[in-house]
Amino acid sequence: MRLLLVLMFIGSSAIAQTARESTATILNLSRVAAKDFQVGDRFEIVISGAAKQPVSVRTTMQGRTDWGPVIGWTGSDGRWSSEGQFEKSDFGDWREVWTVGGKQVSPAIQFSLNAACPPGARGGMAASGQHRVLFCGSETFSTPSDGDFFHTPDGRTVPGRVRLNRTPEQYHAEIIEAMLTGNTGPHAKALGDEAGATILKMIGVNALSDGEVLTALSIIRDAFDNPKRIPEPQKKPVETLLLLQKMSDFTSDEGLKQQIAETVADLQQH
Repeated sequence: MRLLLVLMFIGSSAIAQTARESTATILNLSRVAAKDFQVGDRFEIVISGAAKQPVSVRTTMQGRTDWGPVIGWTGSDGRWSSEGQFEKSDFGDWREVWTVGGKQVSPAIQFSLNAACPPGARGGMAASGQHRVLFCGSETFSTPSDGDFFHTPDGRTVPGRVRLNRTPEQYHAEIIEAMLTGNTGPHAKALGDEAGATILKMIGVNALSDGEVLTALSIIRDAFDNPKRIPEPQKKPVETLLLLQKMSDFTSDEGLKQQIAETVADLQQH
């Protein structure tokens, strides 16, 4: 996914805006009426929300996730947009979760990037798990493997995942990310503050949904469930308390805020 242009539209007047719900939309610029995307199509991502707010994106490509940095700011009209073009290496399934002003934009953008075979070309599809290969005449389109790179909507290159010689911290981070994104249940026993620190570092400037906040609370409680087994350096919830404060800012749900406050109180008693 190659970035061609990033535009921040600044209105002529600096009229203050009241807080409003942000939206994220992806448009096909090559085939305007189309509801799908193909290799070679040009696209535009449009963010609308409050004025002068930071914009970031969490990109998942074929099951691998990149939690991106701030890539732009909405203008005084509350708009940010980015144009690009899909390449052959982008073939596969995409999910983009945008954050604007510290709040997650809902719903996420989800789509599959396909390829069109020329008329008369012989084609076929093969699949193994998440991996897909499209045979299209003399061309082959293949979804990336764990070891392959992929491009984010803002043009950054995400390196392939390394499976060999992982440190315990890298292994724990993969497990926690899988728990946070719903691919496995909480089992962060005895990690202590490492669990909160890992989530805080992983998400960076990106917000979590209410459901993900609930999952993160389960991970934290699990990590501090048995104090006797927690390594001494991880017993004080320094980074975890910072994460809990950040999660309280993510949500507007008063019941969820109360659960976060109760977790903070429990940890401060350790």
